[in-house]
Amino acid sequence: MRITINKSQKGFTILEIITILVVIAIIAAVAISRIGSTDDYGEAEELAKVKSHLRYAQGRAIRTNSVWGINFNSASTYFLFENSNPATHIRIIGEDNDQVTLSHLTISSTQSVTFDRFGSPGAADISIGTSAGNITVTANTGFVP
Repeated sequence: MRITINKSQKGFTILEIITILVVIAIIAAVAISRIGSTDDYGEAEELAKVKSHLRYAQGRAIRTNSVWGINFNSASTYFLFENSNPATHIRIIGEDNDQVTLSHLTISSTQSVTFDRFGSPGAADISIGTSAGNITVTANTGFVP
């Protein structure tokens, strides 16, 4: 018995099929790992937002020649205030309310950070502990990295 192969028949070899399946599996694994939890991204976004609001308070202090600050009044809320009076809540531009609520990031201690008319927070570094790492406001310069 003789088996003849028709050269006009077209198809894929088993090696080509396995190679394609391996490539598809690698792409699927990468895609699934990217779809995972977004909590890390949420924390990083809110950490950047808090830093931005600290810089905003500093800028307002410099522009108005008065004291401005941010009061972290709970583990998940803070607000902007003026004239060393944390009782007055001032809405930050771009926010819906006068108090900012964090959903992914937590602040470890309640405290106020104030900036004088030169943008300085005072003679000592201020450290704000968060669930995504510490925020340090540098003494005298008010630098927020």
